[in-house]
Formats: sequence, structure tokens, C-alpha cells
Amino acid sequence: MTRTHDSDASPAADETGRQAEPDSAERLAADLRSLRLRAGSPTLFSLQHATSISKTVISDALRGQRLPTARTVNRIVRALDDDPAAWVARRDRLAHLMGPIAETSTEDHDSSVAAAAGRRIRPRTVILLAASTFLLGILLSGGISYAIAGTLMSEVRADAVAQTKKEILDAPASPHAQINVTNGVDPAQTPCVNDAKVVAAENRPDNTKLEIIWSNKCYAGWGRVTRYDGKAEGNSVTIAIYPETAPYGPDRQSATEPGVQSAYTTLVVRPSPQTRLCAVGSMTLDGQSIDLGSPICT
Repeated sequence: MTRTHDSDASPAADETGRQAEPDSAERLAADLRSLRLRAGSPTLFSLQHATSISKTVISDALRGQRLPTARTVNRIVRALDDDPAAWVARRDRLAHLMGPIAETSTEDHDSSVAAAAGRRIRPRTVILLAASTFLLGILLSGGISYAIAGTLMSEVRADAVAQTKKEILDAPASPHAQINVTNGVDPAQTPCVNDAKVVAAENRPDNTKLEIIWSNKCYAGWGRVTRYDGKAEGNSVTIAIYPETAPYGPDRQSATEPGVQSAYTTLVVRPSPQTRLCAVGSMTLDGQSIDLGSPICT
């Protein structure tokens, strides 16, 4: 059962009739901390695994150092077993009140949106940025003040940033995919599990198994490692999956879980039909790390 949250960006009267303080990033962070406490105070490591968001971004969101993105709020609240709709709406109201600075200073997708923007900026965005430069020249040549020109330029840039984000988030991760997913997402939180099947599996030493699971509709896969020795307690398992062409590239996904029999990675979208996905694993036993051998590949 999920809980509801009724905080709002508008001041409200408290029980004494006095006007409450206006909402802020700090108040949002404080309420997120309270929600985390009610959820049993999960560690940053467990929240990172549940949300696929780095511990640094989660920590910043909980400390209120900056306004988190809607995506960050959504995933943190879901991981804390609450309905994210009201939280995201509250965050968006704060972003509107704080202006473009709140949007552009916030880390998004653990900085991957900024990186992806460099790779995926589309013609419409390029045209928009070029138009802003042309507009600035006209304004300055016409004698309009730097202050007015600067304001207009800020608005144009904010529109360009918003458009770029939308293009990145809305674009299919692969032209072969029927369902739009991205690298680093928990497959259990996507429809990818509905058509998932094991496409590669091998038994490995010390009674273990490596597997690659594939969703054709998502055109993405994930790795899984399982131990059958009954010695999970006090030990850990590790699994990683990556495109064969870039074993240690940015698309590599890995997971290490202590005290469990099995662990799986987040999603890797297959870059092309010709690119194979490969997985490797390891485990610990009585404090010793055991490599589970060479990679398996699709």
C-alpha cells in the first residue's frame, strides 16, 4: 500500500492559524528524508540499486543542496514505496517558481543527459540556437540594451535546453525497439520482462550459472548470476553486462549484491543487430573472490 503526500509549493496555514513558510528545495528534501525514515531508512547503496541513480545525486536530493529533477524525485519516491505523482507535481511547481536556473543547474540522469545532448542534438535545436545568436546581433545593432537582450537570450536558451531534454527522453533508444527504454533502467520496472527469455546460459565453477536475458520488444538485455552452493550468507555475487565492442565503455552495467543467491544487472540497449552482448560474473566465498570464468555472449 502506498502513502500519499499533500505538501504543496504554496504557503498554508498551520494548526495555530499562522501562515506556513513557502515551499522550497530544502523543505522538499526534508520531507524526502522523513519519507525515507518511514520506509525503514534504506541505505544510499540500496537506493542507488533500486533507482539506477548515483548515490551522489540521491544524496544531493536528500540534502536539499539543489532542486532534483522530476526523474530523480519520481524514482526515489517509488523506491520508498510512495505514490510519486504528488511529489513530482510539487517539484515541478518549485522549478517553475525558481525559474530556469533550477532546471539547468540540476544534475539529470547522473549527468548523462548533458552527455547525450552532445550526441543527439537535433536540427530543430541547432536552428533554435542559431536563431538566438542572430537575434542577439539584431538587438544589439538596433541599440537595445544589453539587459533586455540578455533576458531574451536566457529565454531562448532555456527553451533550447528544454527542447533538447525532450528530444533525448522521447526518442527511442533503438530504432529496432517497440518499447522505448534506456541503459541503466531496472528491467523489473519495465514491460521488458513480459517477453524476456534466456538467450545465453552456462554453468560455471563452484555451482554457479551465468545468464543473459533478452527482450526483443525492448531490444535490450540484462545479465544474471546465480549461486547454488547455499553459502550466500556473508558472501556476495557480482554480474556485469556490456556490448562486446566496448567491454568497459559507458554502456557497461554491473551489480554486486551481498547475502543473496542471485543478482541481475540493469538494462543494456543493443547498439546494433551486429553487436553482441556479453556478461561476466564473480562471487565471494569465505572472504575470497572467485572469478566465474570467461564471458558468455549472445
